[in-house]
Amino acid sequence: MRYPPLQAPLLWQVYLGFWIAGIAAVEWLWPALCCALLLAFAEKRLWHTARLALAAALVLAGLGAAHWQMPREAQPPARQSGGQEKAPARICGTVRDVQGLPDNRLRVILTGVAPQPPELTPGGAGAAASDSSAGLPGLTAWTWEKPLLRPLAGQIACLSRRPRPVRGFANAGLADWGRWWLARGVQWQIWSRAERGEPAFFGEGSLSARWREDLRRAFLAALVAGTSGMSAAATPDALAPGEAARAEKARPAPCAEQPELPQGKAILLALLFGDRQYLSQSTLDNFAAATLVHSLALSGQHLAVAGLLSLLCVLAAARLHPELYLARPRAIWVVVAALPPAVAYLWLGNAPASLLRAVCMLFAMAFWLVRGRPCTTPDVLCAALLCITLVSPLSVLDTGLQLSALCVAVIGLCLPWLRRVLPEADAEATRLQIQGAWRRGGRWLLRILLISLLIQSALLPLNLLLFGNAGFWFPLNVLWLPVADLLVLPGAVLGLTLAATGLESAARVVLDLAALPCQWLTDGLSWLDVHGVLQNPALLRPHWTALPAFAALLAALAFKAGRPNPLPAARRLLLAGMALLCLGPLLRIAERFSGEMRVSVLDVGQSQAVAVRLPGHLRLLLDGGGSASPRFDPGRALTVPALTCNDAPRLTAVCNSHPDLDHMGGLLYLLRHCSVQALFDNGREGAGARGAEWAELRQALGSRVLAEGDVLTLGDPALELRLEVLHPPRLAAIARREPEEQLPGKENGKGPKTAKTAEEEARRAPSSDALPGWSGNDASLVLRLTRQGHGLALFTGDVERPALRRLLASGRDLRAEVLVAPHHGSDRSFLAAFYKAVQPRLVLASCGFQNRYGYPGPRLTAWLAKHGIPLLHTGQSGQITAIWPQDGRLRVSTARP
Repeated sequence: MRYPPLQAPLLWQVYLGFWIAGIAAVEWLWPALCCALLLAFAEKRLWHTARLALAAALVLAGLGAAHWQMPREAQPPARQSGGQEKAPARICGTVRDVQGLPDNRLRVILTGVAPQPPELTPGGAGAAASDSSAGLPGLTAWTWEKPLLRPLAGQIACLSRRPRPVRGFANAGLADWGRWWLARGVQWQIWSRAERGEPAFFGEGSLSARWREDLRRAFLAALVAGTSGMSAAATPDALAPGEAARAEKARPAPCAEQPELPQGKAILLALLFGDRQYLSQSTLDNFAAATLVHSLALSGQHLAVAGLLSLLCVLAAARLHPELYLARPRAIWVVVAALPPAVAYLWLGNAPASLLRAVCMLFAMAFWLVRGRPCTTPDVLCAALLCITLVSPLSVLDTGLQLSALCVAVIGLCLPWLRRVLPEADAEATRLQIQGAWRRGGRWLLRILLISLLIQSALLPLNLLLFGNAGFWFPLNVLWLPVADLLVLPGAVLGLTLAATGLESAARVVLDLAALPCQWLTDGLSWLDVHGVLQNPALLRPHWTALPAFAALLAALAFKAGRPNPLPAARRLLLAGMALLCLGPLLRIAERFSGEMRVSVLDVGQSQAVAVRLPGHLRLLLDGGGSASPRFDPGRALTVPALTCNDAPRLTAVCNSHPDLDHMGGLLYLLRHCSVQALFDNGREGAGARGAEWAELRQALGSRVLAEGDVLTLGDPALELRLEVLHPPRLAAIARREPEEQLPGKENGKGPKTAKTAEEEARRAPSSDALPGWSGNDASLVLRLTRQGHGLALFTGDVERPALRRLLASGRDLRAEVLVAPHHGSDRSFLAAFYKAVQPRLVLASCGFQNRYGYPGPRLTAWLAKHGIPLLHTGQSGQITAIWPQDGRLRVSTARP
């Protein structure tokens, strides 16, 4: 392919942009419409009524096609009275796909899930009782932790589990991954562990799935056999799914515990098959932090193996028949010969969207080259995207396809500049033979570095928005990508070939050598992580307008390469990009001068995090969410990204109501990666390892203990904004503490003014003596936000009835317009007299969607409905924000309608 100065796209490629923008608008309406308008503004050829009408029609057609194909969110089944769920029914479905997940997990995609039919029931008995005999619409994603065997596509899987509708987390400015699942047709989810749910499998699976699984098992056996102290029989894969399925009832028997495959060898399995089952989550996190996780995704770089194989085949054929080069140039023969191995690799990798894009590009390139027409990277990319989106429009919403297509687009746009910055070696250098091979190798590595830098720069807004990763370690691509493409992947393919042909000893040697660079890389990343230099700091996540702004600026610079003067379209793109780039900072400035107050209950699942924003740009966080899962930290995945949405990672104060994991766990990440001026808590100690981490952070940050009677003055005293502490009672030993403290009105203040002696005594006091008779949930801080004495919001933590009765007996003013329900809205914390005393206009509850506790409780729900008080909870509405304008009444917004 030739790269003269970048030419304007063909008209059909411009129209393709409108079609894709229409599809994307089903999920991201305003960003997609902004990109479509930007394209129309830059492309002067569209400035005619007929062509503009066609562009608008394509946007509407894409939106209509995506809306028609997008499944609706599944509706949860009705619960029994009392909020209790029925016993799970026995269900069966056909296995459509199986994916290996880190930490020894499988994701099994099932289709046609329905109650178990009589023919699959022992003795021919009827199926288990179910709400309905009809099957579930759409696909079901079953996450199987510590699986006993690996199912095959085409088998029938049965287990006793209750499918739940797929639902992501809906927070302003964050992606809702539930919509990503819906775009793939998945409407339901199931979770099980080992033999729980009594999984059983019937049938032998499809022929293609059996062949693929035989290759994977042969490859895995060679990997395991080369590991000291392990044998192929020690793995659950030694239980052949086909053999188990031939039984009348194929229930997997308990087997040996899954061995921990060395991470270097686990990377080989992930690189070749896309199977991450043997990877640990920490290894995957380290790859993501080092900007190397893209190398584990099956994409275009994996087709380098197909290219090497085709080159060897063409060279060998040309030795035997040199006249081949008279018919077609060698480059065309190499591309055409790469098609069969590329299709084979597409089958082996189970056709993920990113790899499918690469194979389609290869076919488009071969088509153009055979016809003798020149083509560029943007040409073949547009052809591939046209084919993919016509067949499956919703694939536009696939993150893997988005990132891989954008990377290729950046490479195509930047190649003219690279040719100018790094021109080919001139004749004088060749004549002098100045270290020719080393010089070419250095230029090749420098080109990889520049391409990585350009890709990282162009995708910076998207990476920050989706992953919060600025990619500071992108230079590692220079070391890893050449090794992966030229040594590791060819070695893995050679090892697979040897293992499949029965040469296990030779395969073991080859795979051991191929795994060495992988092990060195994982060890190096672990060393960097242990020393605290690998993980990226929390950064400001830009406004979505930065995405089209960067795209416009990149395109404008690309069209300038090789031209003395930029094209008129490039000038328009440059102006539009600069204007869009200024929008985010302008919105931040307006935010700082805004006089409205906001209380946002974030959607963090079955936990709680409340963000408070006050005039003067005071930002407070009350609790940070949390989860017992070792792989999911709501603080890292939800709370910090929500707080840094078009804002700096700085908070005026953080307050923890009590150190239960669902309120404190997310604060561990936040306090390490964000700037916090003041930390407050109730003086209690947390349990377990995370409790010890919490104690260390409290000591390092100088946490202050709050108790009844304390008052925090928020910002300018003239505004009379206060945060009153109503519970728990004060320790007698520190009763002489001054009752009022002041928080700064600006983020660059030096911290709150406190009574230092009282605080020192509070921190030294043992928690068992600090709050006699109050512990656990009932020791939660109860805070009341007031303006000029008027109650705006009441935050109650997890207090239960004893603490609520004490609050009523104290005689304090509890009235507030908004009440964050105690203990996530549980009936155990419901006291009618307390709600009457608060007199809320709105009650908010932070709880998970379809949580197993039945929150919010039916008694609370019924009482509020009887008294006409609205109840909103995050499981249904996503993030809920109560807004008090400077001169207006309370209004409410939710992330979900």
